[in-house]
Amino acid sequence: MPKAPQPKIEIQKQFWDQHWKHAEERKVLNPWTERRAQIVLQTIRGLGIDRAKILDFGCGHGWFTERLADMGEAQGVDLSPEAIAIAKARRPDLKFVTGNVYELDLPKSYFDIVASLEVIAHVENQSRYIERAAQVLKPGGHFIITTGNRFIMDRLGDLGWHDYPPEHIENELSRGELKCLLRRQFTILDLRTIIPQGTQGFLRLVNSCRLAAMLSLFIAPEALTTVKERLGFGWQMIALAQKKA
Repeated sequence: MPKAPQPKIEIQKQFWDQHWKHAEERKVLNPWTERRAQIVLQTIRGLGIDRAKILDFGCGHGWFTERLADMGEAQGVDLSPEAIAIAKARRPDLKFVTGNVYELDLPKSYFDIVASLEVIAHVENQSRYIERAAQVLKPGGHFIITTGNRFIMDRLGDLGWHDYPPEHIENELSRGELKCLLRRQFTILDLRTIIPQGTQGFLRLVNSCRLAAMLSLFIAPEALTTVKERLGFGWQMIALAQKKA
């Protein structure tokens, strides 16, 4: 069955303008997104780059760009003028730019780090998106990208996402697909999953409360969560990659 045509960029822009116009911060920040953010920030600190030049690649209303600014020269770009207007109002001291990432006049080989949180599943050309990240990074620069784990998202059961409007792109990746996309321009240093979820198929057993209660006699709940995440049963993927010379 042929894929439905991708919405034109202006239609996408209108969708995200409406999304950010009505989005409240409490819907963006929750325990899951906070944990993801903390892991990304910890990863950046672990790189040991003093006052790094950092690009938030699809920054939304800039909440994460603000945190990146604590570690270096951070700026954000996003397709939505509404989101960027909110970001500028929140932090007028930071640089925020509106535009299509495929066409924006961004400096090449300039940034030490590009961070992309929950964006790649919502763009029409994932290969080009990653190519753009590589173009703006210095040789040896680092790309940190997070996105949903399709293997888990297809098995979320009652937690699952349903039909989206035609102006919204939703194209989640598997771990293998993300690795394949990254390896063209990057060396993958780490790829982990976090936040085990899923109630369908064998995940119904893996994440059952009864099994967890039985295993708690032998393994701490935190350790069990770590095992699941290492096995790829986390709802979110977080990858750290380094631009090839």
